[in-house]
Formats: sequence, structure tokens, C-alpha cells
Amino acid sequence: MNKEQKQIKKVIDKAFSQLHVLSNITWTPYRDEIFNMNKKDEKRHRYNRPSSDFEASVNDCAKLFTVKHIAESLLNVEKWKVKDLLRIKKSCLYSQSVVENYRDRIVEAWKDQDIKYLSNLNYISLIDWKHYTEILERRSA
Repeated sequence: MNKEQKQIKKVIDKAFSQLHVLSNITWTPYRDEIFNMNKKDEKRHRYNRPSSDFEASVNDCAKLFTVKHIAESLLNVEKWKVKDLLRIKKSCLYSQSVVENYRDRIVEAWKDQDIKYLSNLNYISLIDWKHYTEILERRSA
């Protein structure tokens, strides 16, 4: 992991940690539920591929998606509909539901976070920096 990726991971870890406020609302620890969905998806995505193909751990990627989906939902609470469940990750819709129910707690926990930045987190930047920079170069050409 390079310096830029470590910085991204640091932001993700802080934002994820701040979501602990979602853990003691009911008997369901919502942050951990979303994290576990994303962890399962990431493991399935990596199945039969060498770990050397990825510069970030399964847990790091699951945290990224947990934070990203919640941030996306804060910015657009109507992004997903029930009919979308067949073509999106379940954690996207679950995150949206958590935001609809507990927006105030999340906004308070993330008062020092850049929600737009969190919503634009890029999976490729975390797992393959070289490929990510190539994509950016092609876009700017």
C-alpha cells in the first residue's frame, strides 16, 4: 500500500469508527450488519484469486463500501428503490434504510467528515493504485 492509499484507508477507518453510533440503537448493530454484508460480497468477489492481486484487505474494502454506501445515502436518500435490489449490493439498500431511520445520529457522528468525499471513494484506488492512476490519466487525455 502506498502513501496515498494509506491516507485513504485512514479516512475510511476514522469514518467507519465514528459509525459506532449505529451499534447501540436497537438489538441490531447496524454498522456491523452492513460491514458483514460487504465483507461477504468482497470474499465472494476474490474467490480463487491470489491475495497478491489486491493491495487492500477484505476488511479494508468492506469498510470502504460501508462508509461509501452510507455517505451516498446521506446525499441521496432516494437513490435506490426496492426494485433495484435485484441488481445492486444488498448493503446499498440496507444502508439507505439505516440513513432514513438514523440520519441525525450519522450526521452528528460525521460532522467533521467530507460526506461528498466519502461518497466518491473508489474501490480501485484502494486495491490497485497503478490501475487507478491509469484510469485517471485516460479520463484526462
